[in-house]
Amino acid sequence: MKVRVIVDGVEYEVDVEELPGGKFRVSFEGREYEVKAEGLGVNLGALAGTSEVVQSAPAPAPSGSVPSQVSSPAPVERPSVSVGGGLVTAPMPGKVLRVLVREGESVKTGQGLLVLEAMKMENEIPSPKDGVVKKIHVKEGATVNTGDPLIEIG
Repeated sequence: MKVRVIVDGVEYEVDVEELPGGKFRVSFEGREYEVKAEGLGVNLGALAGTSEVVQSAPAPAPSGSVPSQVSSPAPVERPSVSVGGGLVTAPMPGKVLRVLVREGESVKTGQGLLVLEAMKMENEIPSPKDGVVKKIHVKEGATVNTGDPLIEIG
């Protein structure tokens, strides 16, 4: 699957192949890296069919040294979100950098709703379901805590 990643503010397109045991083969600029996903707090099965992933990660290792494992205590894939009655809540504390949708706009499952900065990482919060944006509860620049309402989808 092709995914889009952002590393130190630079966007790259990489190929990702899921392997058994929570491992992935990542191909980038003719090189392959085998990485292990740990502590993401994300249901990786829910990402199947997703064509865009935004993450911030360390730059690729210098040539001649290939990392065999990458671990991160912070989410590097799309964070999981809580939805109760169509209300999308913040999966972590952070600052709203960009709101990507408008009230009344139709959204599809996996479509980016907003970008939340947490621990100097940009996390695109995806729509967990198809629907229409009923209400946006936050503005760009707002600080949110885990569980705060972000966007209501009907």
